[in-house]
Parts: sequence; structure tokens; C-alpha cells
Amino acid sequence: MKVIKRDGRAVDFDRQKIINAAHKVFIAVDGALTPYAEEKAINIAEYIENYFNEKELNALAVVD
Repeated sequence: MKVIKRDGRAVDFDRQKIINAAHKVFIAVDGALTPYAEEKAINIAEYIENYFNEKELNALAVVD
């Protein structure tokens, strides 16, 4: 899957970036990264990966 960056470049999807962003959210809200938060972060990345599959994904669609 390709992600269209804000500057127009197409790059390969990196699920680790989604996981890292989710980790930051869980830490900001809960104060720590729990095993449950780790599992949910992986689930979020998998959902995005499966939902968009072979399509191009606009980076702003993930932010929204």
C-alpha cells in the first residue's frame, strides 16, 4: 500500500509509524504504555492496513 504524503510523495505504508503514534496517545492519556494499549495500537495498525489494502492512502485521511 502507498501513502500519499502531504508534499505529494508516494511512500510505502509503515505500520510501525501508526503503532508509534498510537503509543504516544495512550501514554498521553493513561500516563503509561500498558499491555492493553500495546495490543490496541497493533490492532489499529492492522485495521488501517486491512481496510485500505492495495489502495493509495492519503496521509491526511489517517489524521482525520
